[in-house]
Amino acid sequence: MILAEYHRFLQTLSNAHLQELCKVANLVLQYFDELVPLTTAQGQRVKKFVELAQANWESISADIQPVPAQASINSNAIRQLKSLRVGPFRGFAKQEDFDLASSLVLIYGPNGTGKSSFCEALEYGLLGSVTEAESKRFREQNDYLKNAHTNTFTSPEIWATDSQGQEVAVQANEAAYRFCFVEKNRIDSFSRIAAQTPAKQTELISTLFGLDSFNEFVRNFSPEIGKYIDLVGVKTEELIRKRQSLAGSEQQRKTNTEELSKLDAEEIALAGQYREGVTFSQMVMELRGDDENTGQIKAIESELQQPLATKSQLSSTSLQALQQSIGKDVASISAIQQALSEAGQQVSFKQLYEAVSQVQPSSPAHCPACKTSLQQVVVNPYAHASDELKKLQYLAQLQEELRQLNNTIHQSLSSLLQVVVTCTARFPSNNALSAYHVSSVSSANGGWWDSLHQTLNDGFTPWQHLKTQVRQLEEADQAIEQAAQQRTIKQQQLTKLREFDTRITQLQTRRTTANAAITSANEVIANFETANAKLIAEAAAETTVIIKNKTIANAYSSFVVKLNDYKNNLPARLVADLGEKSLNFTMPLTETIYPVKSWHLSGCPWRKMSA
Repeated sequence: MILAEYHRFLQTLSNAHLQELCKVANLVLQYFDELVPLTTAQGQRVKKFVELAQANWESISADIQPVPAQASINSNAIRQLKSLRVGPFRGFAKQEDFDLASSLVLIYGPNGTGKSSFCEALEYGLLGSVTEAESKRFREQNDYLKNAHTNTFTSPEIWATDSQGQEVAVQANEAAYRFCFVEKNRIDSFSRIAAQTPAKQTELISTLFGLDSFNEFVRNFSPEIGKYIDLVGVKTEELIRKRQSLAGSEQQRKTNTEELSKLDAEEIALAGQYREGVTFSQMVMELRGDDENTGQIKAIESELQQPLATKSQLSSTSLQALQQSIGKDVASISAIQQALSEAGQQVSFKQLYEAVSQVQPSSPAHCPACKTSLQQVVVNPYAHASDELKKLQYLAQLQEELRQLNNTIHQSLSSLLQVVVTCTARFPSNNALSAYHVSSVSSANGGWWDSLHQTLNDGFTPWQHLKTQVRQLEEADQAIEQAAQQRTIKQQQLTKLREFDTRITQLQTRRTTANAAITSANEVIANFETANAKLIAEAAAETTVIIKNKTIANAYSSFVVKLNDYKNNLPARLVADLGEKSLNFTMPLTETIYPVKSWHLSGCPWRKMSA
């Protein structure tokens, strides 16, 4: 059935101009038995096809052979079956004869009595094959048709009357009698065709005409052949990949050459930001230096690493103010001491009155001197002392001022001593002030102050030396302050120079990377042909095979399309061809009552029950 339908498909290609497609069709026909059992599972059939095509492509003919002559017999030549001789065949162990002269023959009997074997004998006699054998994948139908007991098989013989009423032997003709056998189940399904979709209707028509096996045969030709045949070439693919890498090298060279041009512009721009008129290399030399010259960055770093001197915090102004303060305090002390000296007796009485006031708590009722009762004295000593102290209050004020002045001048002299100490420390060599560097603050008294104003052998007083040294230290402090300010400026300058240095490093790194990439790309490009000479030759030799594989793949794809088109259009074509035949066949059934011949099967031999 499948092979016969495939033969009819081949006739649709007889006028095709695509020789490659016809070669694919003939290849399938030549290896039909090998391909039919294979399915699409894991690409079984397409893999086998590729294997057969590659091995036999040059030897396969592109000419489509005509259908065997038996297919052209006119089915109208047979008008009615007359008899069947069968056996040994399937369930028939020996020869049996059946009279089929009636227009309607009924076969009935229990299961296993040979009804199916009878039908298969008719099928084989008319078609030359049995569909069930094909569906069960028997390579040799004789193995399916042999009787199990005798292990032999004899082709059934059928006789019929032709259109002239002559009795003739029926020759198997699949094309003429292909639709003489229709299963009951197929008819049941077909009866509900009106309720189905167009696609389902087509499927039911295919089932009705017994095209299921042919449809399955067609479906197992997978259209995806590209996965199972080399259309590029292993060596060619490898060469393409390498040429792609070569293209990558060319692109790499181009990209990095453009990068170098960009770097040139960026270096010029950076040098312009550093100083107008300087080149990039000059800027690098100035910033970094070389073996002979120290760069600015290193020079400033070394300079900033040097510690600044400590300020003395002395000034001529503060020294002069201190001198004036001490001189004023000394004069004030002398004046107060003079006033106190002139009021010496009064001071003594003040001290007496203070003493009397202090002993009052211990002798409140008697005179502290004579112990006379206060009720008997002419003047109360305590009241008198209190009155007199009030009169001498200004003396207490002078004494308090003197005490405060002494404290103030002590502090001033201590500060002055600290100035002397600072000067002698800063100018330790041959310093005239070294003799006035006393070890304790208590030694810095009025005498010490007076000694600072005594003329020395060099014609200058210690105070003059002190003023000179303080002025020198003040100038030194100003220089230190300027150095600190310069250090801040230097630090800012160093930060800016380091930013330039960082950008220089980035540009140099990019330039080094770009140059290395260009060198590598140039080497790859220069060495490609030499390094891949063998691969290039192998890829060239592989070209012929790839061309053949592409031809096979394209022809196979066209073949699958045409085969599927044939399959899809077959139901409609069959229905169109059978329309008038069905009408001619059914009309007599409505007008004539035919005698019935009935056969009961109860095992071999067959027995005729009624006629």
